[in-house]
Amino acid sequence: MAKLNILFSFVAILLISSAIPAFCKSNHHEKHPSPPQEEDEHDKYINSLPKDLLNFVENCTKKFPLKCGDKVINAINEKGNVDKKCCHDLVKMGLKCHKALIKVYIGLPEVKDKIDPKVVKHNANKVFKKCVALDKKKHHHSSLSPPILP
Repeated sequence: MAKLNILFSFVAILLISSAIPAFCKSNHHEKHPSPPQEEDEHDKYINSLPKDLLNFVENCTKKFPLKCGDKVINAINEKGNVDKKCCHDLVKMGLKCHKALIKVYIGLPEVKDKIDPKVVKHNANKVFKKCVALDKKKHHHSSLSPPILP
């Protein structure tokens, strides 16, 4: 079950792995090409996803902290809770992004045989709704506070 914490790590790995070849432009590779490597299941899955989905996920998660991603995944898998700060970040990230990440997560080879997609989707919606309520409550209380005057 520890592998279930990889969703947001996956996004970071995806970004890094796609950026590395761009930085490695040297003549060494032209003179000494490396042998072709077989894609593993994870890479095959990622490469099979629509590019527009990957671009959307990459862009919508840019400001979402990795530690919050772990907390959200743990909450979805009923192994923890999401704190106020991470709830705020999740709500700020948006429902569309959250659903896209869950869609990608459900298909990951590392987790797809270990989860029930219906349960994950249900729990993901529940977590998002709780965070919306918590975030509204937080902003409601802060709006009731008197302004600090100089």
